[in-house]
Amino acid sequence: MPQQVDLDLALNGRDGQERIVAVHPVRGRRGEPARVCVYRRAEAGHVEAEVEPYFPFFFISDIHLLQGFERSRFKFQRLNGEAFFQYLVTFGDQNAYWDALRTVQANTGSDRTRPKEVYTLNSPATQYLTQTGRTLFKGMAFEDLHRLQLDIETFTRAGFPDAKRPEDEIIIIALSDNRGWSHLIEGRTVSERDMLAELVRVINERDPDVIEGHNIYAFDFPYIIERCSRHNVPFAIGRDGSTPRTFPSSIRFAERVLDFPAIDIAGRHVVDTLFQVMSFDVFKRDLPSYGLKAAARYFGFADETRTYVEGADISRVWLEEPDRLLRYALDDVIETERLARHLSGSTFYLTQMVPMSYEQVARGGPAAKIEALFVREYLRCRQALPKSEWGSQTVGGYTDVFVTGVVGPVVYADVESLYPSIMLNYDVKPGDDGLELFPGLLRRLTDLRFDAKRQMKETDDPEARSELDARQTSYKNLINSFYGMLGFGMALFNDFGEADRVASTGQDLLRHMMRAIQDRGGLVIEVDTDGVLFVPPDGIRGEAEEIQFVRDLTHAMPAGIRVGFDGRFQTMLSYKKKNYALQAYDGSLKFKGSSLVSRSIERFGRRFVREAIECLMAEDVPGLHELYKDTAKRIQAHDWSVDDFARTETLKDTVERYLADVESGKRTRAATYELAIERRRKTGQSITKGDRITYYVAGAGLNIVAFESSRLASEWDATNPDENTAYYLKRLSEFARKFEPFFEPADYAAVFPSDFSGQTSLFGTDLTAIRLIQTVRRPEEVAGDVPF
Repeated sequence: MPQQVDLDLALNGRDGQERIVAVHPVRGRRGEPARVCVYRRAEAGHVEAEVEPYFPFFFISDIHLLQGFERSRFKFQRLNGEAFFQYLVTFGDQNAYWDALRTVQANTGSDRTRPKEVYTLNSPATQYLTQTGRTLFKGMAFEDLHRLQLDIETFTRAGFPDAKRPEDEIIIIALSDNRGWSHLIEGRTVSERDMLAELVRVINERDPDVIEGHNIYAFDFPYIIERCSRHNVPFAIGRDGSTPRTFPSSIRFAERVLDFPAIDIAGRHVVDTLFQVMSFDVFKRDLPSYGLKAAARYFGFADETRTYVEGADISRVWLEEPDRLLRYALDDVIETERLARHLSGSTFYLTQMVPMSYEQVARGGPAAKIEALFVREYLRCRQALPKSEWGSQTVGGYTDVFVTGVVGPVVYADVESLYPSIMLNYDVKPGDDGLELFPGLLRRLTDLRFDAKRQMKETDDPEARSELDARQTSYKNLINSFYGMLGFGMALFNDFGEADRVASTGQDLLRHMMRAIQDRGGLVIEVDTDGVLFVPPDGIRGEAEEIQFVRDLTHAMPAGIRVGFDGRFQTMLSYKKKNYALQAYDGSLKFKGSSLVSRSIERFGRRFVREAIECLMAEDVPGLHELYKDTAKRIQAHDWSVDDFARTETLKDTVERYLADVESGKRTRAATYELAIERRRKTGQSITKGDRITYYVAGAGLNIVAFESSRLASEWDATNPDENTAYYLKRLSEFARKFEPFFEPADYAAVFPSDFSGQTSLFGTDLTAIRLIQTVRRPEEVAGDVPF
């Protein structure tokens, strides 16, 4: 590693100044020096503000691209190395910075605001933190942050509340914080205008570092801002007395991209617990819903005395039982605080390392955080930056299934930190990493994580253990991002060849482990990226022997590669690659993949599939048959609520784009958009990309056009149900077809008859002799040692 690199500085920044809680640009007149306001929380608890200069900067490939730009307005320096971005250019003020970018734009004929010949950071605060080597929150614990939670309730007489309708007023503003304080601002005795003015006063008086809410970006803040505008109430909640700036943004969760209106509040951060929950579920994939109440129940944060009110009933309850709605609103912010406290710790400690704002760390992708560390150290060392490599990965993780059916007992063994271990043990690093930061930082973060985990085991203090757990999770998040950066097309330090080498080595290691399991008498069921599910050999009994069996597998692996025991299960329903169900010894179920149980299907379908899986795991074929029969009877008798059969879908495009695509023949008409357009026509409610539409299929028979027969769920009348029975019986048959692979064709037809017209005769079959099918194929033989 080059002598000038300091891994501690690369990881934490060169300036150890403590207790900075926010950095925000100061707006000045044209030509004035660039400045930021640095907010620090004093030991006494109050926040102090100090204005400091900074120098906007960017990296550029060729200094001649600034030809024609006034030389007195910038400084430049030739950097070390021969990488693409060879020059550092600095400016005294923001206008010079933007004018220089426009000059490069003109000289290159680029139509980009930031031409590809330039690398620049996306905010003044990030630039300041990067060039000074400072970060937020040093010297603080998570609980030192002052976090305030916000939730509003609104009144409407026409469907979903719309802030643009004069009569759709805010009726309750619920507030709490992490210091035990709570407060309700409500509209029984004061006007909406006075409520909003009181909200501004309270926020400034409490002076939080962070404002938290569930869906606060897309609902609460836009609604409040619109109502403040209506009443001419300045929403001046910035620490400098300014009103917030809003701007369109987006965030990615695995394959899903969500657009939302971001908000910038001077001196404060915004954290949306909806995004935190969605980010958590990217890895867990078992949350029943992303709503506040469902998430609180999932994590065990919902009190038994919690007050519940359905969204459609809020206006009615406000008129009939206002005290109940006040309790409901206060419970909302209490649960929001608990969710944020549980899910924010690792983000807090990441912010102590990464030169970004707290909300940027919360919303940003993993590769961006690693890149920020690299760029800061390259800047400190005055080293030229590489550009992104064009191309894509060709090798992925190894996934396959070798047994389908119901099996058990099952053990899950995984290679501990598979990709990081490969990168550390096989000298993986990007080809353009001139400072060789990649292996050094990866090793340092790994050591820090192991040390934090060791301290967790040694302490009896719950608070200390919780802090250490958050720290080791922050290290883990960064460690796991190194591989992602190698294969990310937009990352400066990507290297698709190295990413492929990591993935192919991982495949070889897993095949090696599968061979070791087979040689010892185990039955491999499924392999999934970094681990193997298998039935242990005959003679292995109980958890202790299973753990020892897994530990012994490490001896069969190359040096530096460890196999860990990651769980044991009584039964497994193996369906297809990355799709299975596991039943623990306490009876609880865990699902993987969306082919079995997807949140996108109707609730009755999710319930049927889940209960059917329980029957299959118990090999209770008559019970499975009865479940199918009873579900069919409920559908025919309309013995359910609209929540059972309605679907909720998200508008992924604007209505304008949808209509244009329909007009041009690029797409067919869709129920979600047609219903949204109809709702707008009836109520005046606006439609935005990302809106969720809940609907059901009405009418009779299967010869229907879906978008013409769909109705908004809010229009369903329980006293005169009009849902399409034939359609939902067909949906039941489609859900049942998931289980075809587990039966012989004749047996499947007996358990799940497709004709529902003669219930008595069809459902009278004796099913006790039916046996489930189990399909087994052996994994390919793997000979020789693992390469590299």
